[in-house]
Amino acid sequence: MEVFTAESPYEQNWPGHHLPHWAAKKINFDIPRGQEICFTHVGKAGGSTVGCSLGFSLHCHDHEVSSSSLLAKLVTHTFHKDVYNCDDDSGYFLFTVRDPIDRARSAFNYERPDDQDFHDHKEWALRHSRFYSECPFYHMEDFVQNGLRDEGDAPKMCKTLALDALQGVDASEYGGPSHWYYNYQYYYEAIPSDSKVIVIRNEHIEEDIRSIEHLFSCNEKERLELAASMNTNTWSDQEDLYLSSESISILCQALCNEIQVYKKILYQALNMSQDQLRVSWRELEAKCPIQARAEECSDMMPDITEKIRENRGY
Repeated sequence: MEVFTAESPYEQNWPGHHLPHWAAKKINFDIPRGQEICFTHVGKAGGSTVGCSLGFSLHCHDHEVSSSSLLAKLVTHTFHKDVYNCDDDSGYFLFTVRDPIDRARSAFNYERPDDQDFHDHKEWALRHSRFYSECPFYHMEDFVQNGLRDEGDAPKMCKTLALDALQGVDASEYGGPSHWYYNYQYYYEAIPSDSKVIVIRNEHIEEDIRSIEHLFSCNEKERLELAASMNTNTWSDQEDLYLSSESISILCQALCNEIQVYKKILYQALNMSQDQLRVSWRELEAKCPIQARAEECSDMMPDITEKIRENRGY
């Protein structure tokens, strides 16, 4: 059977630009638009593991996707950061999600340059290191205590930078981890408002894949086999992972709007049962009880209309 690359909405939206190789998918089957799934790869939420399994190639080991996997066939396009390669009338949008506090910490650690980065990607490392070195933000605990806490030791400029970066409203070279900028609000508001949403939670990947396959009446022989990703963070030490109870509480307050969008995505997901939603709500409540119960926040939800236009292309 002839193998071809799925047409690229990204290249149609950005004439003269080429779709990055990792977002292209070679297929040998035709999927009706109403069944087509766009993989909405939220950063630091298990998306590389899922994406590699679905046939995309961002941070993947060599892996041949099984042609017998129904989900791999239905997922034809992807959306990650500023690469929106989805048809707006796709049948479904598949989100990868993760507890917002854990996702924020993972993104912070992931984009802090190390010695190898300075050796292999010096320009990138120099640019990104400024956020961590020119403000007292080396560890996530330092970032919260110095940059977000009212009594923190960081200069006023660093405190402003800290909050703007965490809330995804600063895209400057000092703006912090890019996966904070490309946050839940960005991905959720970039897709059509009437989209059908399905979800894979980082904490329950296998379970949620099976619930999606059940939604599409997948038989056992058509199940998805998870591939290995090269992007799993196995190098952080205990200081990288540590967050005090006070810091978690501060993060919950600063990420209140992000938490509300995270809940919207979960509650909109067609593959989530009431029991599954309760589990995720309890997991969130254990860290952020006020924000888990809240329906709105003291800070207004940011207007990101221009941010979406600049990154999506329209």
